[in-house]
Amino acid sequence: MRPPVFDQDRAQWPVGTDSFFQPGRAAFWLLAALIVNGLFYTVQMFSMGFRVVPITAFLGLLVWGAYTLLFVLAFRTLDLLEQHPPEAYVLAFAWGGMGAVYFAAPANIAIQSLCAKLVSPEFVAVWGPAVAGPVTEEFLKLAGVVLLVLVARNQFQTYLSVLIVGAMAGLGFQVVENLSYTVNASMHFPLENQVYPVLLNLLTRGLLSGLWSHAAYTAIASFGVAWFLLHPHRPMAVRIACALLCFMLAWAMHFIWNSPFLEDLFDGGYGEMAIMLVIKGLPAIIVAGLFWQVAARENGTYLHALAAWFVPERELIRDDEWVRLGAPMQRYKLRRETGWTYGWRARRLKARLQREQLRLIRKAATYGRGAQTLRHEVAVKRLRAELDPLIEVRT
Repeated sequence: MRPPVFDQDRAQWPVGTDSFFQPGRAAFWLLAALIVNGLFYTVQMFSMGFRVVPITAFLGLLVWGAYTLLFVLAFRTLDLLEQHPPEAYVLAFAWGGMGAVYFAAPANIAIQSLCAKLVSPEFVAVWGPAVAGPVTEEFLKLAGVVLLVLVARNQFQTYLSVLIVGAMAGLGFQVVENLSYTVNASMHFPLENQVYPVLLNLLTRGLLSGLWSHAAYTAIASFGVAWFLLHPHRPMAVRIACALLCFMLAWAMHFIWNSPFLEDLFDGGYGEMAIMLVIKGLPAIIVAGLFWQVAARENGTYLHALAAWFVPERELIRDDEWVRLGAPMQRYKLRRETGWTYGWRARRLKARLQREQLRLIRKAATYGRGAQTLRHEVAVKRLRAELDPLIEVRT
């Protein structure tokens, strides 16, 4: 029997009615204006690269575009993209890749120039990226997350809903930065080859450092924003302190990554460089993983509350499915086991069934049950009617 989980202190029904298109809110126009401004800057920044090294620029777009799709596919596989409508992730990615990059590039140069005057050019050559990068980039990426919250406040009801937007903003920054490094490396590459720089940057910046780069840092910082939002009953000083603590943690991870720490212990070979990158990056991925785990558990509790309140019918969400609502990895594992046992079609139907159940829950929480949720109810019943015979035949 399902426990009647419903936390009146955490949720007011219905929720999530705000759209991310809010022309009546100043935050929307500020976000849009800064993204458009960044778009012109980004196009201008890469225009020289397309003229000088067109093969690198085109191949870089393809490679880093595919790199982005892999992350999005991973998020979709775990049903993380069901937290918001698609425009939320487009805006978050665009902010990270265009809005934040536009301000970060000149700000980093200004900070390093100031350090060269106050300390020395030698200090900047070694410590400049560690001093400038974390300060400007972490602040700017997180500013986009805050703007998105201001645009559609009641879309953010769980930790996970904030963290996934932060991860997308960080991913946008990471991809555009990597593309910029790829084009610049090709323009100064010692060999007359426009393909090697793409492969080299994909290896070093994509594979060896991709998991513990900007997406992880911004997710860590976003946890503080989520805690601030979801604990309004706590003293303001405590909420601000938690947000600052998470930001400083992200800053520290970024600082360590950009710093020359451990470089003296390894030679310049690719093998030892890979080991050093893994050692420096592990703290960030561990902390981000712990935060994601906390967010997933909290999101599970929230989904259980929504399902128990809005979708109590057993034919729509069975008991074993209800238990897995808040566990993306368990849902993925079940889909994989279904595919191994009953075939690819059964796995595909199970994935669609799980996704429709999540959409039904969130649509019901937003608008209540009725005509607006009927399409998802019908889809759940239809998919189950297709899936059950496949499983019964094999058993």
